[in-house]
Amino acid sequence: MARTSLRKKLAALAATGVMALGTGVLAASPAEAAVACPYEYYCAYPQPGFGGDPIMIWRCDDVRYVPWSGTNGSWINNQTPGTRARFIFAGGSSAYTYGAYSSVSSGVNWSTVYHIDPC
Repeated sequence: MARTSLRKKLAALAATGVMALGTGVLAASPAEAAVACPYEYYCAYPQPGFGGDPIMIWRCDDVRYVPWSGTNGSWINNQTPGTRARFIFAGGSSAYTYGAYSSVSSGVNWSTVYHIDPC
């Protein structure tokens, strides 16, 4: 089995990144496909393992509609310590998530959540 030097790997990675900037497309393996959740954000993902195109919320007054009907989503609460997001259900009832930093990597039933209030 041939070994590739670290320098060659980094050069290939840099070239891929430059090509991606020019085309707007970057292929990634499923493990690399997860979109990172920046600090001070609440991020909801339609798929388990933080996969898919997320809803990323930063401002407390930015309540977002949840467009997904899947039952195996995930979320990351990467807001300032202790901040809790609130899920708003049909009929107006709601439930709070765990305080930041926390995450749930699978099993989130988005079909019951209508809106997310990040804090």
